[in-house]
Amino acid sequence: MKKIAIVRYNLSKIGGAEKVAINMANELSQNYKTYLISILLDEDKSINYDISFDVEVKSFFYGDLRVRRVIIPAMIKLRKYLINNEIDIVFSIAPATNIIIFLATLGLNIKTVFCDHHSLEFQDTSSRKIQRYIGAKFFDKIVTLTEEDKNRYRRDFSLRNEKVTSIYNWIEDTDNIFTYSKKSKSIITVGRMEYQKGYDYLAQIAVKVLSKFTDWEWDIYGSGNEQIKQDLITELDKGGVLSRVHFKGNVKGTDNIYPGHAIYVMTSRYEGLPLVLLEAKQYGLPIVSFKCPTGPSEIVLDKENGYLVDGYDIDSMSEKICILIENENLREQFADKSMKDTEKFSKKKIIKQWEDLIEEMTGK
Repeated sequence: MKKIAIVRYNLSKIGGAEKVAINMANELSQNYKTYLISILLDEDKSINYDISFDVEVKSFFYGDLRVRRVIIPAMIKLRKYLINNEIDIVFSIAPATNIIIFLATLGLNIKTVFCDHHSLEFQDTSSRKIQRYIGAKFFDKIVTLTEEDKNRYRRDFSLRNEKVTSIYNWIEDTDNIFTYSKKSKSIITVGRMEYQKGYDYLAQIAVKVLSKFTDWEWDIYGSGNEQIKQDLITELDKGGVLSRVHFKGNVKGTDNIYPGHAIYVMTSRYEGLPLVLLEAKQYGLPIVSFKCPTGPSEIVLDKENGYLVDGYDIDSMSEKICILIENENLREQFADKSMKDTEKFSKKKIIKQWEDLIEEMTGK
């Protein structure tokens, strides 16, 4: 049985990339010996998503440590672990682990794959630029989440077409039939409290919308940067709507999050392929999202099952949400078409793409 390692910097975090890494390990463990490696974990050693008993989990450090502090010791530990377990192929989930994996596999007959879970449009730090450069130039394969980023990698790094491919996140299979709550008066947003997610935009939008519709509420799921949360609370309070915005924190299980809501809103500045939009579609929610790079335009059918708003236009997004609030029939129409054009996110299809990639690269 071929052996694969999936590496993420810190699996204690709660987010789309962590969830995808664990889901990927769980599914691939059915046909491959699978090792899930977290370079470090938080002090409490917690991982917030369920992991299959068939997946071997390993971490090297505990605490809140920056990448540059652990590069060399992590490289030494990872190299030893890969050799001892005779790993055939390593997946780097996001740029942060690229330098560690590159050094750990130097001179070894181990294939390397860089899975970039963010848009190439945004390179917010010099270290991220370096990490992506290492992935682009020294890894055997790059996997992006969208066609747009696949083409940008080929162009920006002058890469051969065959070196870069795109594989979507998948929508989980379910036997449940979710009934849209047409009488709901609750908006939902799910995402970590960080700059990327655009909570400063959300504050302005929520004030505009909730001030107009005083019987509507807004639920926010997720944790993170306390300053961003406090700034959001301050703006909502100034706008007189704080009492109708509910901070739910981290909640386990999508069945405990999405049902019972009327509209999903995403205000992100950038994404990779936002898992939350796929989940919202699965639960039949009309979506209003900024048309940020990348992902929303490959998930949401504008004016069919949601609205895509250009240019981070707060007034336009507020207007689209208000249109849906005022029109129950339109919300139902969008909900009925929520799963339209989702065949490309089929779990079976996407797992097959990962398996084909592994077989192609290992060639044994």
